Amino acid sequence: MIGAGLGGAGVLPAVGAVLQAAPSPSDGEEFNSVTVSPGLPGFLATFVLAVVVVLLLIDMTRRVRRVQARARVEERQAQLEREEAEAAEREQAGLEDDERERAEGADALPGGESADSAEPTDPAEPSDPSASSDDDAPEDDERR
Repeated sequence: MIGAGLGGAGVLPAVGAVLQAAPSPSDGEEFNSVTVSPGLPGFLATFVLAVVVVLLLIDMTRRVRRVQARARVEERQAQLEREEAEAAEREQAGLEDDERERAEGADALPGGESADSAEPTDPAEPSDPSASSDDDAPEDDERR
């Protein structure tokens, strides 16, 4: 039999005697604010930690604002480049339209004639024969 010498009633008093022999954490000392507080080293550690956190928050705020400002500048720059590209495309399209109109205008002359069948004209002579005649020229004009 296990524990035959102690008996059933003898185990509990033996365990109780062992537990009572161990010193308790509060051997006559009462807890008060001096023995429980961290003191000056705890205050300084907490204060330094708070200062570091505040400085980190200020630095983080500055960096976030800088990133946002750069993003706004890049967005404006991209928008200006898009506007310039659109303006260049419109200008190019306008030039192409003008060239097309000039080409169509040069091919078709008034009266339904095409430019290919028209006689070449001398730029020194007026294109309209009724605009100027040799009769109106002064007498000492060398064209006579």
